Amino acid sequence: MKVALGITGSIAGYKALELIRLLRRNGNDVRVILTQSALNFVTPLSCQTLSDNEVYTDQFALTRGIKHISLNEWADILVIAPATANIIGKAANGIGDDLLSTTIISFQKPILFVPAMDSGMWENRIVQDNIKRLIENGKYVLEPGTGPLASGKIGKGRFPDVSRIYKKILICAGNYKSLKSKKILITGGRTEEDIDSVRVITNRASGMMALELYEAAICRDGDVRLIMGQAGLTVPEESNIFRVRTAMEMLLMLKKHIEWADILIMNAAVGDYKPVKESATKLHTETLTLKLRKNVDILKSIRDYKKNRLFIGFSVEDSNMLKRAQQKLKEKGLDYIVANPVSVIGKSTTSASIISSDGKLMEPGPMTKWELANYILDLAVK
Repeated sequence: MKVALGITGSIAGYKALELIRLLRRNGNDVRVILTQSALNFVTPLSCQTLSDNEVYTDQFALTRGIKHISLNEWADILVIAPATANIIGKAANGIGDDLLSTTIISFQKPILFVPAMDSGMWENRIVQDNIKRLIENGKYVLEPGTGPLASGKIGKGRFPDVSRIYKKILICAGNYKSLKSKKILITGGRTEEDIDSVRVITNRASGMMALELYEAAICRDGDVRLIMGQAGLTVPEESNIFRVRTAMEMLLMLKKHIEWADILIMNAAVGDYKPVKESATKLHTETLTLKLRKNVDILKSIRDYKKNRLFIGFSVEDSNMLKRAQQKLKEKGLDYIVANPVSVIGKSTTSASIISSDGKLMEPGPMTKWELANYILDLAVK
């Protein structure tokens, strides 16, 4: 993919250098446009070194070709990251007074804005009206994150993590359907049950699939909540992510949020068993015999909440995968079940089979979990 990256005069400009690095690492070609304000935060040399391409700063440079036209012909997508209130205002109102703004006006392919600014600026009604106008005119916007800002305040306006920006770029370039009107509740990770005050019984699920579903849904503009158990990966600290540990905690959290959702994607690896007794203190014995009992079946416990909601479940098996998945599909009243072999645990790729409630079998073939996440969300859109 050929990416034209516009960097504007934001303190977050230095983070765009890591975005260039990530794009290049994934095999993309990058050309950078710097505004005059951006030169206060990053240098053409650093951008040229990381992109291994010429860096554009002057609309009237004495070189061959009309730059805002040639960039339009060359690039597959134009990304403005970080995007200041200034460039957002220019783009929303058709102002072209420098190389980046004229490139935006002439660009006929997907354009993504990644705003970064102080929360007071982001919440300004004029800025929000300009954002709305960009979206209405077919432009993509990845909203900023919430957290500590350069001003010292805590609020909305932070430059998003570059991995999320990269995934948003993939969504824009791939022309995926929007999930704007969908409220999606996802569970993920693994649960654990206490043996004593220190030890637990759990499983090997990494939480990777749930995080890919969460990121894909956000990048497709869905209203998303994630109930996350333990995970082998870093989980973002965001207000719409709710951490739990045990199966019962997950069930209670699900009951708290299920009425809000249109779609439930139950990806969590809930432990099937728990100790009959748990010790309040750490055990010190030469041998230990555990007696286990069946744990709560979360999907069965929330069947009465289904109503007209779409329920999607997961099944991981090392034998009779499709037969067991079909049984779970019927027993738990699901619309779809995604069946995976045990061998995919902790890996970034999979080869899933998906069964619908009407018996249709879908086998999309080997793919990354990111690709599977979007395949599943496409089913939800349908």
